[in-house]
Amino acid sequence: MERRKAVRKHIQLTEMQISRLRQLSDFDGIDPAEHAKRAIDTYLKSQQPAPPPDHDKIQAQVSGSTDDPNISGAFWVSGIVNQYEFSGLILRHTSKTAMERGRISKLSIWDPAVREATNNFIGSCIVNYDRGWDIRPSLSAEPIFLKVKSLIESYIAR
Repeated sequence: MERRKAVRKHIQLTEMQISRLRQLSDFDGIDPAEHAKRAIDTYLKSQQPAPPPDHDKIQAQVSGSTDDPNISGAFWVSGIVNQYEFSGLILRHTSKTAMERGRISKLSIWDPAVREATNNFIGSCIVNYDRGWDIRPSLSAEPIFLKVKSLIESYIAR
């Protein structure tokens, strides 16, 4: 079983929030950090993570491909998978730097709505491979990544 890295987020409290934590602490004698921890734990327990999409229900299609002018025999493939878009650079031959030493040299899957809202490509990516992993697929993004990867591999096989 693969171990996933725990991610810690740092939260910056406002002066008013700090003041309210101190007031609450003075009232009940519990450390302000303990109050903050309890509030965060309560919030996280109330969140319902979205279930990963069923692999069979993921809709994916290649919308086009264009030759890469800089690499002989390589081409770019793009498409749509559910609400995401993807783009990948496919090499003519297998490569050490390609995904799993295959032919997919670059692959990005992103949310176009997030990209539009933030004007940040990397910030909108759920997966990004550029001759190495920049953003690995999370548990919820993994079914989408696997669907795109199998779609591209079947497209290459044609």
